[in-house]
Amino acid sequence: MQKALNHNELNLRGAYPAVPPLVRLRHIARQLRLFKPRVNRSDQAGNLLTRYRGRGMNFEEVRYYQPGDDVRSIDWRVTARTGKTHTKLFQEERERPVVILLDLRSPMFFGSQNAFKSVAACSIASALGWAGLQHGDRIGALLFSDQHLETVRPRRSHHAVLAAIHSMVEMASALKSPIPANGSQPLSTLLEEARRVARPGSAVFLISDCHDMDESCEQPLYLLTRHADLQVLRITDPLEQQLPDQALTISDGRQRTFLGRSNRQQREAFSRHQQQVREQTAQLCRRLRLPLVDFDSTQPVVPVLLSTYGERPPAPSASPSRMPV
Repeated sequence: MQKALNHNELNLRGAYPAVPPLVRLRHIARQLRLFKPRVNRSDQAGNLLTRYRGRGMNFEEVRYYQPGDDVRSIDWRVTARTGKTHTKLFQEERERPVVILLDLRSPMFFGSQNAFKSVAACSIASALGWAGLQHGDRIGALLFSDQHLETVRPRRSHHAVLAAIHSMVEMASALKSPIPANGSQPLSTLLEEARRVARPGSAVFLISDCHDMDESCEQPLYLLTRHADLQVLRITDPLEQQLPDQALTISDGRQRTFLGRSNRQQREAFSRHQQQVREQTAQLCRRLRLPLVDFDSTQPVVPVLLSTYGERPPAPSASPSRMPV
């Protein structure tokens, strides 16, 4: 009962995010693991294994001594047994910087129930930031509005996560309409800028509704994935996929307007177009072998985060088979 209550308390609702609820999402950080230990390409010390060899914690192999090897790593037992000098190699533990690409352009200012897409996106970004920090990684962010880009450089510090939270709340609170007044930057611009911010070996999370993830994004995505591991977290609202067959009242908590009833042809044409947009994104991710995780803004994001990134208990080992005598 208490666990369900906590998850309900962590569910952000409404049209605008606030700092305190985003900070409280740190309580689920221990339950999230953004990636499994794997070979990495980063340069800094941390929790993930890399191809770099040095005096780390994990022994890898013994090989013949080569000029330039550290004499402190000589394996004297193997050397004495073989008569030839051997040295130990170790696999260093290194961190993986986490960079969150957060789309807060005008189309994210929409939601039919529970929360606007911008609020759900801020919730996800905050939870991932706290989770990365919990596991000792450096956390950075690139926030993307209609006309501006704001960068939070990766740091292993609570201040980096808090700075990102305050910036995303300020940027999301400036949204007024799902239609940009003076046009909007394309998603491809964010992806090109991400290549500058994300160092080789980074884990990059793109949080967006992906409404304009089209052919113009393929090249920037490809170049970004050459030196970073990218995941796409797509946030959608059911009302964007299928128009209702009745009139609706729409409000952002400050103003109210009405959406008239649409006819069948309009609904079917709208649904086909939206399905094509979604499939275009899915095909692009498949071509580039990018993980694509869908979030419904009308549902709490914490259960989806836990089901996607939650640490699972190890499977019980099978009973040993009897060996023939």
